[in-house]
Amino acid sequence: MGKIKSILFLGFPNFGEQDLLAPWELLRSLAWTLGQQGEEITVTLGSFEGGTLTTHMGAQVVSETKVSPSDRYDLVYVPGGIGAGAASQNETVVDFVRAHHEEGRWVVGNCAGLSVLHRAGILGGSEVTAPATVARRLAQHGENVASPRRAWKIDTNRKIMTVGGAGTVHPSTIALVWHLFGESEARDLAATWDTLPLHGESLFALDGPELNDDEAVKAKLQDNWENTFLPE
Repeated sequence: MGKIKSILFLGFPNFGEQDLLAPWELLRSLAWTLGQQGEEITVTLGSFEGGTLTTHMGAQVVSETKVSPSDRYDLVYVPGGIGAGAASQNETVVDFVRAHHEEGRWVVGNCAGLSVLHRAGILGGSEVTAPATVARRLAQHGENVASPRRAWKIDTNRKIMTVGGAGTVHPSTIALVWHLFGESEARDLAATWDTLPLHGESLFALDGPELNDDEAVKAKLQDNWENTFLPE
């Protein structure tokens, strides 16, 4: 595949607002900037359900397009949220993500969206990061979860990016732009959105900064939430 020209943010019922809308907004901003330079990319928020989706905090978000299983995009971004566990058990969603990966297209999983990538069977062979809530169960299921966890990890060979969660979604999107669209575009976006003054040069790397877990807090999160975010 050549340059990234089409990006789908895959919505589903009860997705996490920050997980989808923050990177969607950043990449829409990038698309506008590139458009001023005569380079067109499309950044779309779509879902298999179509129409209005209710997020896990109750906001109403309208899908820009109703996705068909045969549709293809250069990059598919899978968010997290309470609904990610159910999405990971949805054969249409899982097959769609698997097909994109098998065809050499980019797949990004943020937070509990890693559950969808795991069920699609595309993580094997990559060292990944994950939110604390599913990191233990993913490792138990044989996935290679970085320890300590990282804010993000980009596997350039397998075209997979994994992101730790809502707290890391903003800088990880800049890192994705850096890798796919170049440092100049990433620095411009990071400066415009105040990501660069906060995170500095750590933005421009395939692996994000290490996450400093409190093991007791992490274990409590896992006990409370892993059955929701990655159901057995």
